[in-house]
Amino acid sequence: MGAQESEESCPTAIAKKLEFKFAKGTGVWHVYLMRFLITFGLGFALVLAACPAAPGQTAADGNVAGTWHFAGSAQLAGNTNFDNVKKILTLAPSIEFRNLSLERFSSWLAKSLFQATNDQSAAALRPLLDDLLSAETMSALGGTSQGPLNFIVALRLNDPRAQAWQAALPTVIGAPGQSFKAQDFTGQQWKLAGGQSFWIVRAKEWLLAGAGDDLAGVQTQYLQQISQKGRPGPALNQSWLEADLDWPRLTHWWPDLPAILQPARTKVTFTAPNQSILMKAQVVYPQAIPWKFDPWRIPTNIIRDPLISFTAGQDVAAYMNPGEALSKLTDNPLTGQYYVWAMGEMVLQTYGAWPVADATNSLRRIAAEAPEAFNPALKDLGAGELRWQPERKTLLWGNLSSIMSPALQVAPETNGQYLLVSFFPLVQRNKPAPEDLLQQIRGRTNLVYYDWEGTGQRLMPWRMFSSMLPVVPRMAPPATPGALTNNSPAAQRVRSALVVEENWLSGLTPMLMTDNTITEITRTGPAELTVVRQSPFALTSVELVLLSHWFTGTGRPPVNLSLLPPPAKVTGPGVPPTRP
Repeated sequence: MGAQESEESCPTAIAKKLEFKFAKGTGVWHVYLMRFLITFGLGFALVLAACPAAPGQTAADGNVAGTWHFAGSAQLAGNTNFDNVKKILTLAPSIEFRNLSLERFSSWLAKSLFQATNDQSAAALRPLLDDLLSAETMSALGGTSQGPLNFIVALRLNDPRAQAWQAALPTVIGAPGQSFKAQDFTGQQWKLAGGQSFWIVRAKEWLLAGAGDDLAGVQTQYLQQISQKGRPGPALNQSWLEADLDWPRLTHWWPDLPAILQPARTKVTFTAPNQSILMKAQVVYPQAIPWKFDPWRIPTNIIRDPLISFTAGQDVAAYMNPGEALSKLTDNPLTGQYYVWAMGEMVLQTYGAWPVADATNSLRRIAAEAPEAFNPALKDLGAGELRWQPERKTLLWGNLSSIMSPALQVAPETNGQYLLVSFFPLVQRNKPAPEDLLQQIRGRTNLVYYDWEGTGQRLMPWRMFSSMLPVVPRMAPPATPGALTNNSPAAQRVRSALVVEENWLSGLTPMLMTDNTITEITRTGPAELTVVRQSPFALTSVELVLLSHWFTGTGRPPVNLSLLPPPAKVTGPGVPPTRP
């Protein structure tokens, strides 16, 4: 890459690009498998990485695999840059959604960590979770490769809340704790089933809680810092959350996580300039990634205004873990460059295109290989089938939905040869795409991924889309056979969760109309990516829908990896070489 490698990679240049705004169109569908894959994979995974971790903490103990430092919602209440976020979080549907999510999490935590067998433990644990959201917290997680995942969390609590923890935990665990000494402080500890320990220590204005003994060095460091300086580590300066996760190590404890991305160490910082959320992430891989760049070939004759979203990617497959079981396709757009866009005139006006050397032959190869590769899984999911229509020269995804039949065809593009995926017949428009938008990628030799969307406009389409596309966790209505009838308590709980989720997403929609979400991923080194996102609420529309499914239990996780595109198998003009 040479000198061009660093082009527009400095924070100042990226920040200037993120100031670019677009006029908002009308509400519209924006549904496309590759867009989901990259937005959810490269975007969602990095945002999740920020939920648990803080730079500078991992050196305390060789067993540490991740750290985080969160300022706490109570401290953010007086920050005017969070005014829009505070309005969102204080909506009645937001409070109801939060309460449902915390109730589900407290039940899961009581059973999984404390092996609780009754609802009393979860009920006692539930109020403590509010402190994890409102208080400043510093934490670490990790352990040895032979043992379970250990963690430590330090919360800044007043005396009444610290006493509430000390009183509730014996009820949660089902036994009184044993007194122990840690540095100059006294705490309680328990032996959990399986032999792992759980402990809490009150230290001045902080309460430390942890599971396991593998992070003893972190416990010592935190308590010594509190004794000497009154806090376990330096206070946050400009950021409100900092995180540092070593994913190659953490996959030892979470081997069943959807392995869409190659694991890498991820450092994330969140700030809140000018009423928006700015995320900056550094992603460092254990080895150099053989990424391939080709000059951008934008299909400008078919990407037309009025646009409400636009995505471009370049060899994102280099950073992914494509499944090998179904690697029966010759042509994989993710190994080259691709474009996805949506127009704002009516629903389903969503399209994707990627350049190829010979569009007709490429389409024929896909039409021959794709049904064999994907139809068995689609049949099992009840998600239609792929079938070739020779008279129309179209590969159709039929019987997927009564309102949607995605089609793959040769693109009517005069600026080169492309394949086109459409969810609605392409209607040519006279007005070209905004030049300022296309300039966000033109000439940039280190840009891996660029995405812009009007997040408020995108929520309703993704809510509908989550019930159709089989790669997305589907909505899960209650089963009816046997004792579980439509009037059973279990069925009522599921319906209640669906109502809570839908009310929350409906309430979010008008609050997110004030700004756009822009995500850029640049290659800043052979083994490094830099991610920058500016957003009114930190997450994209698809991430909000997926997280709401997860928090409320209304979706069927995980992502169906068997339907993700496999790697390319051949070489030749226009086809990137197969990686060793």
